[in-house]
Amino acid sequence: MLLREFKEHFGRGDLKAAIGVIPPGTNGYYLLVKSHKWGVNSFLESDRKMQPRVFKSQQALLNAAKAIGFPYQEIDIQHL
Repeated sequence: MLLREFKEHFGRGDLKAAIGVIPPGTNGYYLLVKSHKWGVNSFLESDRKMQPRVFKSQQALLNAAKAIGFPYQEIDIQHL
């Protein structure tokens, strides 16, 4: 899902958590957003490729989650 779509869903109260995911063998982070309304978890996708967006730094990931509406202190970072 794209950033603007996540912002809309956050504004409606559809989202419950943002998780930074560090996949093995990757130099970066994915942003996973959990929803209590859909029952489906979605990654933030890039506009061009429609694939999960890879963030090169933890700060970039946190900024994207904050842009959606999640406060920094509510964002969890996990290794897969």
